[in-house]
Amino acid sequence: MNELEYLVSYGLAGDFGRFRSITPMACRRGQRVVVRSHRGVEVGSVLRPATPRHASFLPNTTLGQLLRAVTPADEWKLDTVCKRSRHLFARGVELVHELELPLEMLDVEVLLDDEHAALQLLRWADCDVRPFVAALSREFALHVHITDLSRPKDEEEEEHGCGREGCGSDGGCGSCGTGGGCGSCGTEKASDQTAHFAQLREQMDSRRVGLL
Repeated sequence: MNELEYLVSYGLAGDFGRFRSITPMACRRGQRVVVRSHRGVEVGSVLRPATPRHASFLPNTTLGQLLRAVTPADEWKLDTVCKRSRHLFARGVELVHELELPLEMLDVEVLLDDEHAALQLLRWADCDVRPFVAALSREFALHVHITDLSRPKDEEEEEHGCGREGCGSDGGCGSCGTGGGCGSCGTEKASDQTAHFAQLREQMDSRRVGLL
């Protein structure tokens, strides 16, 4: 059945949301698709067609764009960014030791657009992660989103950096046009820039039964 809107799971953390295509698409459960989420362009997996009930059940999630079914070219690109993710993770571990930061890296994911990366970490003491984010952003020419899973949901923060000169000069990320804070220049983030990874992951198991 051709539908405009689907529930799609995306990211290593298993986040999910509503995604709408410009024209109706026939997608089956488990089919891999390319979506534009709040993080960037990435690959997701179709859960089911979305209904008005899902819109009311997920009022705080951003409605993303469903771009297309995954193509062979996307598969090739995905393999490339997966390799880049491993390099980014390895370099991140090195930087943690070099900067003597009290944190542990958990996961790194370079998105399909090869412009954005999502990095999850745990901090066991307060520390400034902006030099860490800035270094990774510059070295890999990526806009890096950092999520600290050690913080409670109501205190969770996210740092951003794109690694480009002048980033954040206008109060956000001036080079890449995002509204979040920038890890390389220290500007504050916008509170609605992204749905929090940890919150969605905690809610996912209890919600998914009802959604499916």
